[in-house]
Amino acid sequence: MKLRLVVFLLPLLGLHFQGAALHAEAATPQSQEAVQPRVAFLGDSIMFDGRWPLRVEASLRATPQYANAEIVNFGLPSETLSGLSEPGHAEGKFPRPCLFTRLTGILQGFHPSLIIACYGMNDGIYLAADPARLRAYQDGVAHLNDEARKAGARIIWVTPSLFKADHPDQDTVRYDAVLDTFAKLLLSKRDREHWEVIDLRTPLRKDIATEKRSNRAFVYSGDGIHPDEQGHRFIAGAVARGLWPLLKLPGEPATLEGMALSKLSERANLLKLAWLTKTGYDRPGIPAGLPLPEAQEKAAALLTDYVALSTVVHSDWQGFDRIDFTSAGRPALLVSPKDPAPGNPWIWRTEFFGHEPQADIALLQKGFHFAYVVVQNLWGAPAALDHMDRFYGILTRTYHLAPRSVLEGFSRGGLFALNWAARNPGETAALYLDAPLCDFKSAPYGIKDGMKSADDWHVLLSAWNMTEEQALAYDKNPVDNLAPLAGQRVQILSVIGDADEVVPVAENTGLVETRYKALGGEIQVIHKPGGKHHPHSLPDPAPIVAFVLKATGAPQ
Repeated sequence: MKLRLVVFLLPLLGLHFQGAALHAEAATPQSQEAVQPRVAFLGDSIMFDGRWPLRVEASLRATPQYANAEIVNFGLPSETLSGLSEPGHAEGKFPRPCLFTRLTGILQGFHPSLIIACYGMNDGIYLAADPARLRAYQDGVAHLNDEARKAGARIIWVTPSLFKADHPDQDTVRYDAVLDTFAKLLLSKRDREHWEVIDLRTPLRKDIATEKRSNRAFVYSGDGIHPDEQGHRFIAGAVARGLWPLLKLPGEPATLEGMALSKLSERANLLKLAWLTKTGYDRPGIPAGLPLPEAQEKAAALLTDYVALSTVVHSDWQGFDRIDFTSAGRPALLVSPKDPAPGNPWIWRTEFFGHEPQADIALLQKGFHFAYVVVQNLWGAPAALDHMDRFYGILTRTYHLAPRSVLEGFSRGGLFALNWAARNPGETAALYLDAPLCDFKSAPYGIKDGMKSADDWHVLLSAWNMTEEQALAYDKNPVDNLAPLAGQRVQILSVIGDADEVVPVAENTGLVETRYKALGGEIQVIHKPGGKHHPHSLPDPAPIVAFVLKATGAPQ
């Protein structure tokens, strides 16, 4: 069963990894589709604004329970539960919309498992207390509660926010007292009927008073209704603190700032408009959203970027700034040069980060970035390439690295580098290979002179989801699949030991060299006479660096 978390908020109108961890296989994330919560924020213009639900979303995503949740803001300006609208609302252009004209579309389209509802600000239509308007709000609250439960959704209520909090003397009809009455109604349901209700008004008043004592210029709401930035922060904090014990979440709600929050905001706005367009609404002036499948595809990429940014840990590597983060569940890192070269060129180690790094360090000194994501023990299989695609997307979208990378394949890393390059030749600037494995039949199967490893062969078959018969008949190993690279004129450098006992030259680089040249490709091979599989690279990496600089057009 898919869990769905919907947040109806309606108070108004209008890894770090080091050392050995790099060489350990990270567990492949299993699909969370069957257990992902679905969170929908739904409310009025404060909700539609999106700033406080965004911060609640970020807090939820910092927990294991909601890290992969589908979270959508269904807020709609001017909306009510009461169905009331004052004469001449919006200069007579349209009456206030009511949630119940679109609730069925949300419940049947999104299928929430949890609703967080915070209506009230618009429901009294900004007039003095009146029993009939109170009954209309009470009936609307009861109706939403009933419909949510019929749909199998848990519902958590949030009391309305504050009116004229900065200037209560201007509240001539005592409308904030009306909102107090609405809040007391909800809290009485909590006490008498065991509804789940978060009291927003009490902590919000305290936060505003505390801020005003230290900052006399502080303004919670410029128009008396819609909170400013700090007001949204106060609301988010109060709601999150109320949610934590109700949802039995660990620790305290986390907060987030900077680029990660910006990515999450972009995602939230994208999905908000797409879902509003999909489920429908009765209010003019709302921009049309993208078709839902297109929006969801973009949202998936933005969530990947958000996770990467929200898990960043800084450290030093060889005197350069290193960040470790998570890429679609995989440990990943990026080392940045002190003075990036024009266009942000980069080299991508596909296996064995930190081993014989002399060329990587020299390229960092030339202004290249240096990247790595853990796909170890996946032997260049499509699952590994999918992870590499996601990692590439993060680096180019979020860190604005060059659209074409230099892939660096050491040993079995040659499978990853060559296979990804063949899949993405237009995104490959060049290949630096070092004692590369170019055919898994050579090793670990050991069909001729390559090193045979039954354990590694078993792992490879599992990663590729093949039987041995299928693997031995496979005709898209790098030695067989060079045409895409030749078609894009991708330059290749291979550094090899002529006496490699693990990855024999004749079965790997020798075949690649012959076949690539026959296809019109450009390949350079540096031989180490008598050299074995180890050590990799060259004591003086100058020839490697020169090749990379020339292939990418970077300054010498």
